[in-house]
Amino acid sequence: MPPLSGRKVICVLTLEETIERILKHRSDYERKDILKMIEEKRQELGPEVINDESAAMIVARELGVDLHQMSPAARQKIEDITETTRNIAITARVDNIGGVRTFSRKDGGGEGKVASIRVSDDTGSIRVVLWDDLTKTVDENLISVDDVIQLRGAYVKKGLGDSIEVNLGQRGHIRQLEDYEIEELGIDFGASQSEDMKITDLKEGLFGISVKVVIQRIFRLSTFIRQRDESEGKVLSMIAADETGNVRLVFWDESATEMESAEQNEVIRLRNVNTRLNRDGSDIEVHIGKSATIERKLKDKIDAVEGAPSTSGSEPLGKKDINDLATGMWDVDIEGKVVTVYDVTSFTTKDDKEGQVRNLILADESGQIRVTFWNEDIEKITDIKTDDIIHILHGYVKEGYRGDAEFQVGRKAEIRINPKKSKLKKLDVSQVSLQSDSEPLGKKDINDLATGMWDVDIEGKVVTVYDVTSFTTKDDKEGQVRNLILADESGQIRVTFWNEDIEKITDIKTDDIIHILHGYVKEGYRGDAEFQVGRKAEIRINPKKSKLKKLDVSQVSLQPLTKASRVLIGDIGDNYEDKNVEICGIVVNLSQNMSPIYQACPSCNKKLEEADEGYVCKSCGKVDNPEPRMLYKITVDDGSGSIRVTLFGKVGEELLQMTAVEADKIIKKSEKEEKPLIENSDKVVGKYISVYGRVKTFRDSLDLSANGFEFADPMREVKRLKEEIQKETA
Repeated sequence: MPPLSGRKVICVLTLEETIERILKHRSDYERKDILKMIEEKRQELGPEVINDESAAMIVARELGVDLHQMSPAARQKIEDITETTRNIAITARVDNIGGVRTFSRKDGGGEGKVASIRVSDDTGSIRVVLWDDLTKTVDENLISVDDVIQLRGAYVKKGLGDSIEVNLGQRGHIRQLEDYEIEELGIDFGASQSEDMKITDLKEGLFGISVKVVIQRIFRLSTFIRQRDESEGKVLSMIAADETGNVRLVFWDESATEMESAEQNEVIRLRNVNTRLNRDGSDIEVHIGKSATIERKLKDKIDAVEGAPSTSGSEPLGKKDINDLATGMWDVDIEGKVVTVYDVTSFTTKDDKEGQVRNLILADESGQIRVTFWNEDIEKITDIKTDDIIHILHGYVKEGYRGDAEFQVGRKAEIRINPKKSKLKKLDVSQVSLQSDSEPLGKKDINDLATGMWDVDIEGKVVTVYDVTSFTTKDDKEGQVRNLILADESGQIRVTFWNEDIEKITDIKTDDIIHILHGYVKEGYRGDAEFQVGRKAEIRINPKKSKLKKLDVSQVSLQPLTKASRVLIGDIGDNYEDKNVEICGIVVNLSQNMSPIYQACPSCNKKLEEADEGYVCKSCGKVDNPEPRMLYKITVDDGSGSIRVTLFGKVGEELLQMTAVEADKIIKKSEKEEKPLIENSDKVVGKYISVYGRVKTFRDSLDLSANGFEFADPMREVKRLKEEIQKETA
């Protein structure tokens, strides 16, 4: 078949390119053989008449290698094309064909033409840009959707959104493959893009596809101003479904205007549309732009699934006060004055892509919130400074790494800096609560760590190394977690590493020293403090000049996770909240109005929820083999007052003198949740014990969350008390 461009394309190849192509087609030769044949051909025809390049082309022809019509098998895979790839040859299927557009060249070189198609192979898809004469391929309908073609002599340029595109200019060539060539390739190109795809088959990055759906829900049309050219845009969203699932449809500009008259239960077919991930990456969306075709009010019947996608399909919420923002809000607008500007942070994703993130703290009259900007949007706030005002449209709110709400500036958000007539110009941000964004705390001794601390640094020697545990989240994502116990001179603490950070401690062993920056402290499953290595933390192993090199961990490894000072229960007031204390008294009550057992996730240790199908973990999903854990309360009185004490896990087992597994068996056998407490109450009530733990607020009263206990000797405690009184009077 002749070239589809309608002309013979002659590519002048370099010597190295010719040799490379010969070796690709004639693997029975080595490079030295080809070089020898080229030299012999030059000597045969006369070295003054023919150069190396011409001799190489003659050798190629004699060996049966057509330099201008490469075999379809001699192809590059789309997934391997990068910004540095040269002289591209790909064999792919046509998924979408755009129109031809004329333009005036900036250099005064007259009028040019450009068209684009999208092609795919078994590894991915890519946009192909055709220039000038090669646009005849589109203009004269020489190719169609689903044709398999070969492109060669192409080069790479960056296109929209800095994505790479394949370009064919005057040295480029397109060839439609014959049926026998396609069969010899043995490539599975997947489902035809001209056929209607089912919603369950949709995935990110599809172009030029067709879907047939029934409309379930229609949201109002919104207008916006594009920042790049200040033109007005329109967007309208719908929820639609077929027999396999439902999806959010996003119509832009003219398509949005056309679909404003759409009705619920109307059946439509959308051709030449694309798919993208939604703003948080959790769902696929179908986007309908100016090149799409919309077929309305079809008579086809679709037995559509019930329901609609989750929060991402909600109607735009408009402008909200910062204090009213809540995790899960989508398409919401805010305006705030800049309180804090953080530096840009670079990162590498798990698939080795580079990215950047920058945070600001914004405040209005109601409160303040952390706002996150990603990649290209960071350029829009390059010169931002405190007291500037930012108006952000179409953002969303998610849970931040500190557990509080965080406003995300997603791909569809619009950013307006220092808008005119803003009511926040006179706002005094010093009057706005900034509690949730405290300054970095710097390095702390382990003994001084407390639940709720953020951006804190620690250094410790490894006492215990636990195995890596794998888990599956509720959205079927795989994850890993690993724990260490670290100690310094003041005490020890459990430290948790997640996913990519686990690779940084692969070879960690006891007595190694770790310095961790920008972590945070949260309550662990036993109620004690745990240090979390979050995504912003930095990990330094065996830092030089560490003062902990000579630390004997045997002197601290058996101490409680937090060192506590002895206090009288009557002295414990609001100023003791979140502090570690030790009390000593008599157990006067064992709460028997609740089960001492709860079922926990074996992967992340969180409390499970009961569902119809069994137990479910909020983080890991369905759990087939839950682990029973101990949890109950006692009341301790020391004469100055009494306090309720919560005992978790091993601490609770030791006091009750019964394991959680044993207690669980008793409950199941007797069908009485309080049975283990009743049977063992005489082992607890009336005992004189010292308990150490953290003071916490529970239902407007101060409770003690126990980290450990010891059975105390009353005579020894009386003696200790006398000695303390003597010291104070002295």
